[in-house]
Amino acid sequence: MAKFQLQAGETLIGKGPMSLYQKQGLTKKPFQGKIYVTDQRVCFYMDLSGTALMELTLGEIKGFTVGSILLATKVIIQSKVGESYPLTGFPAKKLQGWLAQLGVPKLSE
Repeated sequence: MAKFQLQAGETLIGKGPMSLYQKQGLTKKPFQGKIYVTDQRVCFYMDLSGTALMELTLGEIKGFTVGSILLATKVIIQSKVGESYPLTGFPAKKLQGWLAQLGVPKLSE
């Protein structure tokens, strides 16, 4: 089971429990896990298996948008190659701050 590890010289900015929505069949299904934001990358590790479902260096991130799913705040991280990673959970507002602190641009929807 893989586990998040800081790399040499890397500083943790923030972490917290979130759900990452990924396409499964015709719908998107939430996967429970933890988001890790460092001064070099953003990662999401699934709770059950420890698998990394997202691992992007800051250079691979195009930006992020903010929306909602029902009443929950949704932060969508966009990669430069066109992948999107919708995340919800308690630290959604904190995640926006962490990304902004790192200079990741907030995109218009």
